[in-house]
Amino acid sequence: MLVICPNCKKEFIIGDELFGECPNCHIKLMFRGENELIEKVDIKEIEKKVDEITSEVIEINPVDKLLIDEIGREAEKKISYVEKKVDEIIG
Repeated sequence: MLVICPNCKKEFIIGDELFGECPNCHIKLMFRGENELIEKVDIKEIEKKVDEITSEVIEINPVDKLLIDEIGREAEKKISYVEKKVDEIIG
């Protein structure tokens, strides 16, 4: 059966399932014959929470920053070594 997601308005096909989710926006749906019923979602509330999370200022301890930088440098060295070996094998 062809259904339309009430959230993103994309069409998709379902079989005999009673429950599922939209393959496009992944909202959970319950199918009732020709019409589907969705969980009520307040998109504005979700956007507000996302904005709150992304606007938070995270302070990193200077010692932690040094450790992160050092780990990054070590990882780059190891990656460079592996890339060099791969080039030797391929080349």
